[in-house]
Amino acid sequence: MTILLRRGLWAACILFLACSTIPRESQGQTSAPIKMSDIEAEVAALFERSCTQAGCHGAPVAQMNMNLTADQFYSNTVNQPSMEKPDMKRVEPGHPDKSYLVDKIKGAEGIVGLQMPMTGDKLTDEEIAKVEQWIREIPEDEVKEKKQSSNEIKYPFYGWKVLNLPTTRSLEKGNMLFLIGHRFNPILSDGYDAFFGLDGSGIIYISLGYAITDKFMAAIARSNSADDVELQARYSIANQGGPGGGWPIGVSVQGSFNYVSQQLAHKDRFARERFKTTLQVSMTRQIGDRIGVAVVPGILLNPAEDVDGEPQLFTVGLGGRYSLTRSLALIGEWTHIASGFTRTLTFGNDIRFDTWGGGLEIATAGHVFQIVVTNSVGITSDQYLRGGDLDLFEGDMRLGFNIFRVLN
Repeated sequence: MTILLRRGLWAACILFLACSTIPRESQGQTSAPIKMSDIEAEVAALFERSCTQAGCHGAPVAQMNMNLTADQFYSNTVNQPSMEKPDMKRVEPGHPDKSYLVDKIKGAEGIVGLQMPMTGDKLTDEEIAKVEQWIREIPEDEVKEKKQSSNEIKYPFYGWKVLNLPTTRSLEKGNMLFLIGHRFNPILSDGYDAFFGLDGSGIIYISLGYAITDKFMAAIARSNSADDVELQARYSIANQGGPGGGWPIGVSVQGSFNYVSQQLAHKDRFARERFKTTLQVSMTRQIGDRIGVAVVPGILLNPAEDVDGEPQLFTVGLGGRYSLTRSLALIGEWTHIASGFTRTLTFGNDIRFDTWGGGLEIATAGHVFQIVVTNSVGITSDQYLRGGDLDLFEGDMRLGFNIFRVLN
């Protein structure tokens, strides 16, 4: 059985890499960048600065389905009906007085909801006048949509993790990412007496990350499972799509340094076995409009703090996402231990299986919420890579959730 699983896993990896080399329409015949007028370029920069921060009107999930990034704002506003007031267009060419976008940034009487931008400074009178000038200069007979850039970046995964496996998603420079993960220790099959796993102890993981650049993010985290402290860094090597056509896949590398700070009777608090290092390479690809796939090979040095001289552990993770709607998706992952497995304990649980998980993901602007079932008791990199304690084939799973929030 193990041999068949490994062969199937490596076949899936080969298929993924093969699909990644299929030429896209934009390769070899990328369209020329859309040339903006000076006023349009100023408005694009204004929207980028004031409206797309913390994911409000930016990719991958924009509020009101209105992406205001520089290469998307025109086609998302000009001659497009407002979702809040469908009888008005977001931008009526030549008529700022009839454009709902102008009413929203002015906070005019009759708008639905709040004046925009919701957070940060409101636009100044001069900035609003600039938007109005841009709208006046759009020809009234402009009924065609400006072609969207073929260099749009693809986001196969909206979260920064599939469930546990790292994705290739990054942050804009200066933004922070708050993550709280929770796994209920009782299992679903405990039934009503344990309220299907919701009554009882839980494993909690809290992380705060900061984007030092658009490509490099660092984070510090802690889990109450073995009082595991985690320092983490992620570097985005390439995106799928982007300027010049980009790469056919997204690629990032993530490393973590873990310290098991829990008091152990037979170990010094700073014994070498307490310190672990992990390295994972995430490769993701969006297939069509609905499917995202990930292949994540990894290595874990010094896997278990209670075992001396054990070999390094090699893993291969597979992740998937299927969009049901624009903001609702099914997610799942499997982390296979290819070599170096040592049976051990985590949070008092006997770790003896590959890590599995699946669930439902809800994404809004700057916020991703995942409701999951998993066989893993650990959430930190060094713990879930070692495996899970429940046998999926016997139907044993526990409930949990992840919450990601971008802070500007």
